[in-house]
Amino acid sequence: MTRKSISLKSLTLISIAALIACTDKADDSGEIADDTAATDSGTTEPAPAYAWETAFDTTGSGAISGVWGSGPSDVFAVGGTPDASTIYHYDGAAWSPMDAPDVPLLVWVFGFGPDDVYAVGVDGGFVHYDGAAWTTIDSGTTEDLWGIWGASADDIWIVGGEIDDGDPIILHYDGATVAPYTLNPDENTRGAESLFKVWGIGDTLFIVGQRGLILTWDGSDWVNSPAGGEADDDFVSLWGTSEDNIVAVGGRSNGRLATWDGSAWTTQQLSGVPGLNAVNMQTDDEAVIGGIYGFTGSFTPSTNVIANDSVLTSLDVHAIWGDGQGTFYAVGGRFYDPYEGVALVRTATE
Repeated sequence: MTRKSISLKSLTLISIAALIACTDKADDSGEIADDTAATDSGTTEPAPAYAWETAFDTTGSGAISGVWGSGPSDVFAVGGTPDASTIYHYDGAAWSPMDAPDVPLLVWVFGFGPDDVYAVGVDGGFVHYDGAAWTTIDSGTTEDLWGIWGASADDIWIVGGEIDDGDPIILHYDGATVAPYTLNPDENTRGAESLFKVWGIGDTLFIVGQRGLILTWDGSDWVNSPAGGEADDDFVSLWGTSEDNIVAVGGRSNGRLATWDGSAWTTQQLSGVPGLNAVNMQTDDEAVIGGIYGFTGSFTPSTNVIANDSVLTSLDVHAIWGDGQGTFYAVGGRFYDPYEGVALVRTATE
């Protein structure tokens, strides 16, 4: 077994565990209803006026793990296999494969414009696109990197770590040098070995990770931000529209969803919703979400209701990004052999 295969063990175990858990849940509580699903409040809402369809052919691409764009005519999707990365670009008319750098599977992508895009992945992969070509950056680690976000090109945070093995990884990149940040063990109240995503807006910046851990940047240090008793499973991703309107999602067997109101997190365990990986918000009152076994839907913060979309794939949805004009892209796949990708697009039907 190659070193790259070994380092991908973390992502493989997550996918297998999630698939088994989803199957078990269907056996215990019945099939998740199409078009609507209830939160613990027990309320539902009508099917939405939009539809998902295939965005592009992922044949031979491996798994597709991350998606981000600077606008409707500039969208990047990344992924791959243990042996090679895959990158696609959308120019507003068509998706095309790009010449990818010599790194294994890329997990997450984020940027500041068409000529300033970054991606991270397994084995410490860290790459940059300058508008002409992708090049590698030395991350200083060979551990898996799961998330990247920055306030500016000289203030970028990267998170990761091997699942259930060692210490969580936090890196800071100032545009020239990657520097590790050592998390105070007293702040790692959940004993997380891995951190999955970092995201911020305004002066608010959070990291989410294993076992319900959420950290916030206080201007000089990463400190624990408690999310309540229901925060008892992994948080995988987060997004928001303001400093007092942020949604984090996760859960492995069934979904966890946490909301930030500017002062505190409130977490709920979702009834009838599988483990969640992806969230994106383009308006204050809709979080588009995705998860294991092809789950896609939307969460309405004001009513605490989740609408469950029709399933188009049995593959895990890993990331979602919205272009600000009403279109959303969802990507994912199978993160173990045989690696397979899925890329979906959501557009309005009326």
